Amino acid sequence: MLRTDMQSRLQKLQKNRPQIRNICILAHVDHGKTTLADSLVASNGIISQRQAGKLRYLDNREDEQLRGITMKSSAIALQFVRMEEEYLINLIDSPGHVDFSSEVSTAVRLCDGAIVVVDAVEGVCPQVCGGGEDPASLPRLSRSSLAG
Repeated sequence: MLRTDMQSRLQKLQKNRPQIRNICILAHVDHGKTTLADSLVASNGIISQRQAGKLRYLDNREDEQLRGITMKSSAIALQFVRMEEEYLINLIDSPGHVDFSSEVSTAVRLCDGAIVVVDAVEGVCPQVCGGGEDPASLPRLSRSSLAG
């Protein structure tokens, strides 16, 4: 019943273009893109919170599961509610390894925006800013900036 209800809500949202956002996740390999994607998938009740980060839900190819890296972009439609407004988020988990940069370029061209994941120790890696952007100009959010 819950799954059918979610499907019908997503189908309704698909017809409401102003409420659709296409978002990709960008980062260097092993910086947490797929873990973040798993957490967002879990927030929609598709997988359990305990499996988020371990399941690699959007890495559906056998070679991706074996190697533990994303090689092909994968997308999923998720519901997001903000201030009583419902949105359909088409989330794309993109590869982080430079060998798969064409997958990342395609994902970026299809999206309205991106979530950029940066490792706090390694910082911004060159392929994350492949378009020549200055890493210093990227907006930042850290745990310390969230402290109230």
